[in-house]
Amino acid sequence: MLGRPPRRALSALLIACLLTASGIVPFAQTVAAEPARESGVHAQVVGNPLVPGSTAIVVGDGDCLRLRANPGLDATRVDCIPDGRTVLVLPSVVEADGYRWQLVEWRGSAGWAADVFLAPYDGPPETAACRPASTRPGLAGSVPSRGGLGLVMWGGGTTAGIETAALARDCTLTSVWATQPGGGMVGYRFGAPAFVNAPWYAAIGGQTIPAGTPMMLVCDPPGSAITTTGVAIPSPSGPAPVLVGNETPPEPDALAAVVVDEDSGAVLYEYNAYDPLPPASLTKIVTAILALEGSIVSDWVPVTDVDYRRMPGSSVMGIVPGDCFTMRDLLYGLMLPSGNDAALAIARHVAGSDEAFVAQMNALMRKMGLAARFTDPHGLGSRQHNMSAYDIAMVSRYAMTQFPLFREIVAERSWTAVGDRDLSMFNVNSFLTQFDASDGVKTGFTGEAGRTLSASATRNGHRVYAVVLNDNDRYADAGDLIDWAFRNHTWE
Repeated sequence: MLGRPPRRALSALLIACLLTASGIVPFAQTVAAEPARESGVHAQVVGNPLVPGSTAIVVGDGDCLRLRANPGLDATRVDCIPDGRTVLVLPSVVEADGYRWQLVEWRGSAGWAADVFLAPYDGPPETAACRPASTRPGLAGSVPSRGGLGLVMWGGGTTAGIETAALARDCTLTSVWATQPGGGMVGYRFGAPAFVNAPWYAAIGGQTIPAGTPMMLVCDPPGSAITTTGVAIPSPSGPAPVLVGNETPPEPDALAAVVVDEDSGAVLYEYNAYDPLPPASLTKIVTAILALEGSIVSDWVPVTDVDYRRMPGSSVMGIVPGDCFTMRDLLYGLMLPSGNDAALAIARHVAGSDEAFVAQMNALMRKMGLAARFTDPHGLGSRQHNMSAYDIAMVSRYAMTQFPLFREIVAERSWTAVGDRDLSMFNVNSFLTQFDASDGVKTGFTGEAGRTLSASATRNGHRVYAVVLNDNDRYADAGDLIDWAFRNHTWE
């Protein structure tokens, strides 16, 4: 005898029966953990069934687990449970299609799941679903703002992220030192050639320094000149293209515009390119850079104080308090639907507060030698929040050349975030569908800024960027500028 099932289990079983009988099937569009069909009847039936009334955790290797209205691979899907979520095991087990199917309840929905993707879990329900890192992003410890040495714990990210986080706290780094796995200290010197820092990369294992790494900072005294690392503004990877055509450049209907070559960083065309103007959501390129430099993208980010329902008329990802998504998913929510809610969640996770994050944004601009100034992480802006077309082109070039994930995100047409729940989103950048060879980057709009666009396209292995600000015909104008650049320049 299995004993009397708990009341919660009975109610969930009733829900499952009603769903099946009524044909009401919530559908979540997502890639899901899907058992392969096996020829043997008992191919995936291993071990003992889960205990009714107990809690199990989804083990989907990053994918969600399909919950079905009936046992079997061909049954209608009721829901999709994200990897790492916990479910209540109900008192029904059936073998079908070579798998053992367990009736489970998740958030009021009951259905059948192949138990090969479930494992016993003895912790409190739902706590395993959101697994925030034990070390918060950023620099924890003593950052010497007046120069000298400081001992800190790094929350994970790149060496460039360490430099920016320190600079935001008035420390101009000359070097950082960490303990090698085999003993002794290894250092990274900012601004030094790559071969000088080869021992650092050999010891650390790449550009990303793991969370929880203790470090010693060496800071210059106040007033020292800021030396860029050579990473923030990538060194030219080739010579500037040569102007060979005699076509007159098109005249965009914009307050400012610029065209920049990626390889060399050379300006191929400019119109009011250095005028400070409101950038609207092009701000989010900088927000994405700081997230990629100063956090681990696979980390879970609990949402505690961001609610899209309190942002009427705003472009949003759709997150609410209690949600939990990875930083990767928040970056998609930031760049595809241009989520102002995602921008706030990212800023507060990376820096602890909006103000601290804005300090990092402005520190990054100082480090890159750009004139942009920010007051928020999303671009809704104030009179002090501005970027030039040139600033935007250079941060776009930096993000696209330094971060493969950024390139993937901005070129994606749609994405489904799978975390606390599923959120499907679509890219609002229509330049991707309207212009041949386009591969980024970002759109923006506010009443003050007008329609803004940072556009990129690649032909014959060369990428150029066109930025137009306050342009009612931004897609056509950016496309005309890029076409002109490719037709009238040659790359050696």
